[in-house]
Amino acid sequence: MGAVGAILWGVVGISKGLAQQTSGLAPESIDCAYRIQLLRDRVVALTERSPHERADDPQDNVVSNLIRETRTACAARGDIESTQHLDHVARRLRDHLLLRTSEDQARRELLAL
Repeated sequence: MGAVGAILWGVVGISKGLAQQTSGLAPESIDCAYRIQLLRDRVVALTERSPHERADDPQDNVVSNLIRETRTACAARGDIESTQHLDHVARRLRDHLLLRTSEDQARRELLAL
């Protein structure tokens, strides 16, 4: 019986995680703290991709949209702490994208030699 409970708990957790990562989620359905943890993990995963993995991957835009939606929902609730954490995640994503653009340009220049 314990195994069934553990499996059920896992399925519910996965369902909640997937739901919180859905774009267009109603603002009242957004769990600010949990969604920010998920976004943080997604930004970390984006920073670990190789140039080949990120070539035509829309995840940068997906994550950016989720950050905007989350910021709007959390700010509307007056959740200052979550908004500050989210701003930090957004800054790290922006820094990563700028660095990646610079690296991509350097790679193209080297290949052109």
